[in-house]
Order: sequence, then C-alpha cells, then structure tokens
Amino acid sequence: MKIISFLKGEVMMEIVEMLEKEIKAGNFIIIECEFDYQCYRAFLKKSLQLRKIIIKYDNIFDEAYLKVFNRLRDSILKAWRIYEKGDIRSASNIIYNILFSNKYLNHSLADEFEKESKVDLLYRGRIINDHDLIDAKRFVKQIFHIPFDKRNLVGNERYSISGFPCLYLASSVEGVKAELNIDDFTENFFIGDFEVKRPFKCFDLTPFFLKDLEKMSLIEIKMAMLKLLLLMACSIKVNNKKSTYSSNYVIPQLVTASIASKRKYDYRCIKYLSIKSYENKRFDDNYVFIPEYHQDELYDHKLLSLFNITPNKNYNIFKELTYN
Repeated sequence: MKIISFLKGEVMMEIVEMLEKEIKAGNFIIIECEFDYQCYRAFLKKSLQLRKIIIKYDNIFDEAYLKVFNRLRDSILKAWRIYEKGDIRSASNIIYNILFSNKYLNHSLADEFEKESKVDLLYRGRIINDHDLIDAKRFVKQIFHIPFDKRNLVGNERYSISGFPCLYLASSVEGVKAELNIDDFTENFFIGDFEVKRPFKCFDLTPFFLKDLEKMSLIEIKMAMLKLLLLMACSIKVNNKKSTYSSNYVIPQLVTASIASKRKYDYRCIKYLSIKSYENKRFDDNYVFIPEYHQDELYDHKLLSLFNITPNKNYNIFKELTYN
C-alpha cells in the first residue's frame, strides 16, 4: 500500500516530503573527514544526526523500529572497533550477520540490496608509464583483473584488501577518468569497453533508494533508512590521506568479504556510487567484481566470460595494431 492511499494521505505526503528534504539537506550520502583517525567518529556523528531526524517523525518510525535502527548502527560501530583491535574474524562475523541473518529483520538485509543489473556496457582504464610494457595482442588480459600470480601489485582499495585482485569497472568513460584523476590531456592511458553479455546480480549500494520517498510505502521508507546506515559506513572520504591503512575502508571491505564467503557466483558484485564523480556533481556508478580463485589459474575465466572486451575507440593508444 502506497502512502497516498492512506487516510489523510495528503497530510502524510507532506510529512514524507519534509523528511525527504531533511535527508537531502543532511548530506548523508558521502561523509567527509580530514584525517583517517576521524572516520569512526565521523560516522558516529552522522548516524546520530540521522537518528535525531528519525525520532522527529514518530508518526512514521515507531519505538520498535528505532530499536532495530539502534541495533544495526551499534553493530556496525562494534564491528569497526573490534576490527581495529585486531579481532578481524569477529568483525567479519558481525557484518556477515548484518547482511545475511534474520537478526535485524524478518528476512536478511542483503535481500534489500540485491538487484539484477541489466547494464549493457562498462569501462575500465589503465595508466601506463611505458608503452613497451603493454602487449597489444594481449589487450584483454592487460585490462582485466590483475592475475593471481601478481598479488603483490594489488593495493588497498575501498572494496578490496591488499593482495586480492578485484575487477573495478565504471558506468561511464567520465567515471573512469574521475577515478584515475586524469583528463583528455593526460598521456599514456587507455580505456577498455566491457560489453556485458548477460544480466548479473549485484549488491547495490548506490543511493537510488533515497529517490522519491513520497512514492514509497511506509515499509519501504523504513527500510531505506536502514540501508542508508550501511551506505554511510561504506562512503567515507578522507581528504588528507597519508597512510597505507585506511580506516574508512574497514566496513566496505568486510562487506566484500561477507559477499565472497556466500559462494554465490552471480552475487559476487557490488555496485556503488563513485565518490570522485559525485564530487564533480555527476552520478556515475562503479562496479567491483570479486573474482573466484582457482588453483593453477591466473584469471577468473567464468567472470571473463561475462564480457566482450575491446579497446575504447576514443582512448586507444594502439590504434594501428590488431587485438585478440
């Protein structure tokens, strides 16, 4: 049942519109802090701000809901604390239970994030320092995920830990350039087109669920606020990043580990909003695919079969060569 079908629907509509304005004004999608050590407190402060808004709208959010909201927020904070104490296993279990148990809802929270993606084309870029290092005849593998025998090249990223290669793709060429901090005047980079051959399931952490709250049912609005908590914990930006450890990556990396442990291949993908694009007032999505490791294989060939990979015609440094 949609809100507009309730008795006194116009009054409820006005209330929801006020709620939507407060959520937008609160800037909850991206949390910024100056230094890495401030990430935990930045999330705590923002989550308390969100809770304060929710309490105001007690005609939508009752006491039972507030308990669920508090329990979810406290669990995220607990996972973060004990991770930084070195108890990574317990932290992983907490995030896994948040996503896949019925502890918080009468179904798993992950069900609310699971979407079938029908995107047709994605993109990936690469910066190189020496053209001779790139074998144009092996373009596909040069632009695919880092091979498993070169784990030493894999750094710490938002949704992947050091040493485990993931495949990051963007929804647009502009999104690729934003992530790589390059423009059309940058030399020595190329972009590959990843034509998607079939639909795939993904864990959708983009803030699409905040759009048009007035068109949602009350249940959908309540769920959106819970989803926003997890989105906030995964979308923290540190302005002065000088360390190899990234506190703002703790929760998103635990989300990745939880999804990977489910061993459901068609679910091994996370879709999220590009923070760098968002800062440029664009809404580009990124996709991180979690490869499955198989002994004696350098690449995830099942993942590779999802795409038809070719050089992007506008950003191709090997225009005179033939590709395989």
